[in-house]
Amino acid sequence: MTLARHVATLDLLRGRPFRDGGHHLAELAAADASEEQTEAERTALAELLAARWGPPDRLGLGTLLLRAERGERIPAPWDLLSETAADIELWRADGRWIALGVVRAAEDTHRILVCVTAVDPP
Repeated sequence: MTLARHVATLDLLRGRPFRDGGHHLAELAAADASEEQTEAERTALAELLAARWGPPDRLGLGTLLLRAERGERIPAPWDLLSETAADIELWRADGRWIALGVVRAAEDTHRILVCVTAVDPP
């Protein structure tokens, strides 16, 4: 049931028009889940999405942090994603990017991060 809710949330985000920022971000709860459980849930969600859009690209975000530290301006939402998740799974569907990651957070606070954007990755 949780995966169905995650897909429904993602579909809602994909259907909304963008405002000024050109993106929608949401954290999907993985209640009291360990990091491993949250990663497994992300993997299961990614498999459902891959059935729709094909296999995702896996994008490490550490290089974006390094580029930002060196003074490069990283556009939103990629700056926020790189500060929040170590890596993402990424699809391009219907003219929008869909990113799926796990929030880097304190222990016992693991969540799946989704982003829908029209902004190309840097």
